[in-house]
Amino acid sequence: MTSPLEAVLLGAGQRGTDACGAFARRHPEQLRFVAVAEPDEERRRRFARQHGIDPAMCFAAYEDLLARPQLAPLCFNTTMDAHHLPSTLMALEAGYDIFLEKPMAVTARDCLRIAQVARARGRIVQICHPLRYTPFYTKARDLLTSGAIGRVISMTMVENVGYWHFAHSYVRGNWGVAATTGPLILTKCCHDMDLAVWLAGDDPVRVASFGALNEFRPDRAPEGAPNRCTDGCPVEKTCPYFAPAMYMGDNTDWPVSVISSDPSAEARWQALLTGPYGRCVYRCDNTAVDHQTVIAEFANGVSLGFSVHANAFHPCRTLRVTGSEGELNGHLEKAEISVVRFTPGQGLEANPRVFSTAGQADAHHGGDTGAISNFLRCVREDDKQGAAESLDIAVAGHLLAFAAEQARVTQTLVDMKSYRLALAG
Repeated sequence: MTSPLEAVLLGAGQRGTDACGAFARRHPEQLRFVAVAEPDEERRRRFARQHGIDPAMCFAAYEDLLARPQLAPLCFNTTMDAHHLPSTLMALEAGYDIFLEKPMAVTARDCLRIAQVARARGRIVQICHPLRYTPFYTKARDLLTSGAIGRVISMTMVENVGYWHFAHSYVRGNWGVAATTGPLILTKCCHDMDLAVWLAGDDPVRVASFGALNEFRPDRAPEGAPNRCTDGCPVEKTCPYFAPAMYMGDNTDWPVSVISSDPSAEARWQALLTGPYGRCVYRCDNTAVDHQTVIAEFANGVSLGFSVHANAFHPCRTLRVTGSEGELNGHLEKAEISVVRFTPGQGLEANPRVFSTAGQADAHHGGDTGAISNFLRCVREDDKQGAAESLDIAVAGHLLAFAAEQARVTQTLVDMKSYRLALAG
């Protein structure tokens, strides 16, 4: 029996604790955390307590941890997005193989820089794109690469974020201001851009995009709505975004767990009185668009139509792929994929093959477990080639997201070859 791989954690927030930390607690034979860096003292102590980490191996700043002689072979980097570049470069310099939370960086040049340094150092860097490792998307890709619908011609992908999720994360929350965190197509949809490159099987060559912030703006606020939901709102009984209704119920898991490390009703109420999550969604400082469409063409001729919607009831992702010999349709949340082959005549006798793709119960439909397991496998097997190929796809997906945002803002068609050359210049 092999011993667990040892790791350090940078950032003990929701992803670091509830995804990476939870994996280690479920699979102590595979992964063990020996050090943690987290500026929030309560979060730092909680993670150390959960994993039996010596107090001497707990740091308030990732710089202090990484300045020490290498403490383990692996580094899980789940810091906030703006810290990804400096912390990752410092960890690569220190000799760590890295599991890096998405997005890998907040500018296109910084994404390229991380990949370049990883190659130069001979280190493994895996970006946390868990949807690649879900049973749903792995089955879809297997079907496409096996020729189940012939040659792939076009892909239609839709992400319905969900009205409450969008309000929590992209209006009131950490990713509401695009200038400091990145645009929505990066912070939320780099998963989808990654999947598009991975499923298409080639690099994008041209991209256009359209979208705007339509709903969550001051001019859409109900008459008389105050700056905070807790200040007495005249529409509190009907507003779907009324903060106490979202955060003061029985549920104390995500997203409620984000507003306060203390789940008590008193602590949560205080967080709404003083923190960002008690604000009226129409009176925040948010700039993230609430809908966007991306149209892209890949080098092999495959075309993509992708759209993301904040104002949707059920959070879900759907996939439709047309091919030269058939069609594939899938719904991630229903864990179902259907494939139909073209038949002679008018297609009236089609009998679709239906595949159930139910995954594990953990986050991202089992994708978090799959992504972490793949990272550990790459390290154990020293699969630097496989890791490098995966990183190249992740970089291409990130660049597609950045180029799509440029196309949206400038109202132009972006040529990806020229875009990459400009980044290198």
